[in-house]
Amino acid sequence: MHDLDRLKMLIGLYQKEARDLKKLISISIKEWEYMMADHYAQRLRQVNRELQILQTILDPDYGEKQILIRQITHYKKNRSLAGQKNLRELYEQWIGDAEKKLEGLNSNVNPDAPFSRVVADLLEKLKRKEVQKVVLMFDSELDLGIIITSGRKLYLRIPKIKTLRNRNAIGNHQISLLQGMGFQWDARETLLYLGLELNTLTNQVMELLSKIVFKVFIFEEMGGKSYISYR
Repeated sequence: MHDLDRLKMLIGLYQKEARDLKKLISISIKEWEYMMADHYAQRLRQVNRELQILQTILDPDYGEKQILIRQITHYKKNRSLAGQKNLRELYEQWIGDAEKKLEGLNSNVNPDAPFSRVVADLLEKLKRKEVQKVVLMFDSELDLGIIITSGRKLYLRIPKIKTLRNRNAIGNHQISLLQGMGFQWDARETLLYLGLELNTLTNQVMELLSKIVFKVFIFEEMGGKSYISYR
């Protein structure tokens, strides 16, 4: 199955779960089951976070589009309120500007699953020794990312663990999850690393990276702080 198709299918599954959870929350409230409603609400928040991440990978402009949609809705609601006659012209201008910007974003043609495509291509080049190192920077402000190199094995390294701890970018929970995926400490416990056989399928590596991004380090938006580099 194509990466884009898999991504769309996963988004569809999360969207269905979100709809089901909303129904369960409504039923629980009607039946005075507030503890169950809170349980479902917590899961819904997690599903919505992961949905936003997946949508951003599918469409890098997704976050900005959602902000504009909320702004337009807010302006239209305020425009219709009593006592807003003096501000109506200003709201009309804001609505027009936001709708024009949204139309421009919607007309952009984005490449299919850019993150998956670029990273998968670089992993193949790394295996063929066409590049020496690939850096997936998740958050440049926190200096949180993965360095991937190829030698006798394909190595994934998360460096500067002490610094990341001090910046609250990583904690015992995340470290435990990474160790559950096979990551180990180096001798000085300054970084976590995972060695994979060179014949490991690119799709398997991509699945592992996706789990790290979505399950270990949950990013609501990665735009502006994340990048991919190689040499």
